[in-house]
Amino acid sequence: MMGWLTDWLPRIVARAPATIRTKLLAAFLSIVVLLITVGAVGLEVLTRVERHAEEMVTLQRKIAAYRQLQHDTTAQLYSVTSALLIQEEASLAAALRQLNQFGYDFDRLQFVAKDEVGLLAELRSEYDQFIGVVAKVVELIQEGKVAEGRALQAAQAGPLADRMERLTNQLVNRAEADMVASIEANQGAHLTSLFMIAGFGAGSILLALVLGYAISLSLIRPVEQMEARFNELASGDFSRQIDVPNRDELGSLAANLNRMIDELGRLYRQLEAANLAKSRFLAAASHDLRQPLHALNLFVAQLRTETDPTERARIAAQIDASVTAMNDLFNALLDISKLDAGALAPNLTRFPIVDLLKQIEATFARAAGDKGLRLRFARSDAWVESDFILLQRILLNLVSNAVRYTDRGGVVVGCRRRGARLRIEIWDSGIGIPKDQWENVFGEFYRLSGPGQERRGGLGLGLAIVERLCRLLDHRVELRSAPGKGSCLAIEAPLVAPQPAAEHVPAPEATTDPASGKLIVVIDDDALVLDSMRGVLRSWGCFVVAAESGPAALATLNGDERRPDLIISDYRLSDGHGGIATVEKLRQAFGAPIPAFLITGDTAPERLREAGASGLRLLHKPVAPMALRAMLNQLLREGRSAARSPGASAAASPAHQPQ
Repeated sequence: MMGWLTDWLPRIVARAPATIRTKLLAAFLSIVVLLITVGAVGLEVLTRVERHAEEMVTLQRKIAAYRQLQHDTTAQLYSVTSALLIQEEASLAAALRQLNQFGYDFDRLQFVAKDEVGLLAELRSEYDQFIGVVAKVVELIQEGKVAEGRALQAAQAGPLADRMERLTNQLVNRAEADMVASIEANQGAHLTSLFMIAGFGAGSILLALVLGYAISLSLIRPVEQMEARFNELASGDFSRQIDVPNRDELGSLAANLNRMIDELGRLYRQLEAANLAKSRFLAAASHDLRQPLHALNLFVAQLRTETDPTERARIAAQIDASVTAMNDLFNALLDISKLDAGALAPNLTRFPIVDLLKQIEATFARAAGDKGLRLRFARSDAWVESDFILLQRILLNLVSNAVRYTDRGGVVVGCRRRGARLRIEIWDSGIGIPKDQWENVFGEFYRLSGPGQERRGGLGLGLAIVERLCRLLDHRVELRSAPGKGSCLAIEAPLVAPQPAAEHVPAPEATTDPASGKLIVVIDDDALVLDSMRGVLRSWGCFVVAAESGPAALATLNGDERRPDLIISDYRLSDGHGGIATVEKLRQAFGAPIPAFLITGDTAPERLREAGASGLRLLHKPVAPMALRAMLNQLLREGRSAARSPGASAAASPAHQPQ
């Protein structure tokens, strides 16, 4: 019984398809109904008590009336008997008159004692006969026939008087018996009423307690379950869901919690997989970064002792190749950071796809030929709407992977029209990808594992960059592949109508060197960086002021009346000031929007967002000389254009920064 109360009843209440408010309202209404029922039962008991009290009063009146009848009858009989014995005329007339008057009282008594109608009727009949006999006796005495009157009295009046006395006694006894029975019945009814009220009261209290317990338990148990589950979630346990049978708000909350647990578990598994992938990546990155560093150290040591100019030129080329390999690794990480930070904004234009395919073909023709692969591009006259540079980057990554992972056969790049979109497909006859790995290859730090595949290089970031760029451009990417049979990667871009050719092409600007003779301020707290930057910039014909902080640069510039043409600052400086604040102070000092950009080794996405918010371009270390020269020339040209156009901003958009 207790198990049913503590388990099944709360579960039944919990499974009721109603809101918590409805359940509580139903419980309160049930208690109100119970209170009304108890009140109704009490009212009924009071009504019964009142009815029994009225019956007792009626019985008391009946007994009093019957006793009065008994007394009056006895008195009348005694009075008549005395008058008959005296035999006086006045006494006989008075006795006879009293007998007739007593009949009126007798008629009134019949209304009070209507439940003894038979006895009263018999008593009335006997009384009428007695009056007749007494009247006859009085008449005989008045006629002088005393003996005959006494004989009639003895023969008829005496027996009638005895019967009347017996009937009145019977009425009194019956009324007293009814009184006793009524008292006993009242006592029993009183006990029954007490038990009924007590039973209804106890039942109402018990039912109210049961309802309150069931409802409260149906609410408290889910809350306790969810609290315990939240504690488990806080400790990192996503393996279990909660079973809440409620079909109310708590049930909905538990269902949402279970969905949250599933989602957190999925994200946790993804995080574990990402951490595992990053661990593999760190091991691979450490190896891939140590390789060119190891070679670079050996080449530098060899260069110090080498005297043959031809060999020195070869070593210098190998040093450049090692630095390029390191830059490629860093740039892959930087691309991921830029995409995650949202620092790239697509510049959508309309262009013929053939222009892009020609560049891709020219880029990989030699690499494919060196591996003995056939590289074929199917021409197309279609035009697309996309970002030329970002779409080029996507195809460069895809074709590069196709050439890298193909040992024999070839690579085919073609286009198919699919409704309002152009499908660019890259087919290869390479090693292929198992179907259970199709989704994984677009993840960060993922590289196909297998015998001999480590030698192919790469950090496993190429397809991750492709996936992010496609998402940025809203271009669909699709993969089909089978181990040993090659792969097909497809990109879908919006088709547009061919654009009319430009009527004239503006003459290009004069090819003068924008950096020659310019005053460049370089601020960095690393002496080696300052020395290397000073040397490179001077080799390009620039005048250079190199300083470890903004105040030191201002102190040096105070002796020169010339305003700087460009500011290059490290993002973080040892004097506690950031590069953004330092550039702003230099601009304020000279009262001009001097072109400037930042350099940093911090690849966190937040740095890209902060630089973009300040309107400054940002390059990441290590910066290739070509990327440094491109940024330098671009900002100097923009500064010159701004000087010719009043009100133009010196700060440019950070999208598509040269690397």
